[in-house]
Amino acid sequence: MTRIFIPIAPMAAPRPRVTRNGTYNDPKYTNYKKAIALMAQHKFGVSEKPIYMKLEFFFAIPKSWSKAKKESAKWHVFKPDSDNLAKGIKDSLNGIAYVDDAQVCFLQVRKQYAQTDGILIEIEEL
Repeated sequence: MTRIFIPIAPMAAPRPRVTRNGTYNDPKYTNYKKAIALMAQHKFGVSEKPIYMKLEFFFAIPKSWSKAKKESAKWHVFKPDSDNLAKGIKDSLNGIAYVDDAQVCFLQVRKQYAQTDGILIEIEEL
């Protein structure tokens, strides 16, 4: 099993924008995927086998919350949705941890509050 923590704020995959000149993604999202790929490229080897992927998304507790609410914060039950968060990571690791994200056969996603933003990625061949 290979594991990496990426100290970056989780971001959901947005819908592509369609214009008269073509389709494009938000540059902020493109930079997010590039940053993840850059941090992960030396940690993973490209696999051709089926993949088990565990993703944990950590969201910083809002400073505006009361002390009592901060102490009871555990699960992040607000948007973004966990499937949209996972899509960005799976797309970022294409060609880095696996040939194509279709190889991810078992996906476990968790989103919760923590002291700082970050993403924990665990990948194991099945």
